[in-house]
Amino acid sequence: MKGPVGRSLTWSEIDLAPESPGVYAWYSRLVISKADIDAVINRVREAKEQGEAQARAEVEDALDQFIFSPYRETPYQVALRGQLKPKFSGEVIHEPSRSESLVARLAANPERFRTVSEVLKTAAPWFTAPLYIGMAINLRSRLKQHRNKIVELRDLQGHGSIDDAAEAGFANQVVARNFDPTNLFVHIAEVNVDTGEHNDLENILNRINYPIFGRN
Repeated sequence: MKGPVGRSLTWSEIDLAPESPGVYAWYSRLVISKADIDAVINRVREAKEQGEAQARAEVEDALDQFIFSPYRETPYQVALRGQLKPKFSGEVIHEPSRSESLVARLAANPERFRTVSEVLKTAAPWFTAPLYIGMAINLRSRLKQHRNKIVELRDLQGHGSIDDAAEAGFANQVVARNFDPTNLFVHIAEVNVDTGEHNDLENILNRINYPIFGRN
């Protein structure tokens, strides 16, 4: 067995993926437009005239909208039980934590949003978790399936049925969370095997990397 050969493909390069077995990981560049940044800065400045609390609220809303919400974990199903005790089960919701000091700094100087935005554009993949990790007998075919499903579901928005994000697969998650597909890119590693080791790799990689949209 040869060692895996890795490479990265942008959204427009999916058709260039090799027709060979391998594993893959999807990522997204976190891009916030200049218009959105300008609007956030203006809202925070205007809110400061009404008090610090209002400015902080605007900062928290902006962080949620542009950074944290798209990456929020889907709900976990939990069960609690004890010996001879009542049993409890249900759904727990991920509540992304926001640093109070971060909020305070951005409220005091909203221009800092510009630097944050510029750094986040280049954070993936080195400083972000993968969105999804999968395996394929034919990488090109599998990645094209992902791409085509994303396009199909995006075109259906408002005109058809989209699965609930908590129950959906990778493509549905991308669409439901309003990711711009052109910001997606995928890292692939060809695995020159014919006995299924790529399944083992997928299983292990999911357990040590915790992709946001999929666990196996």
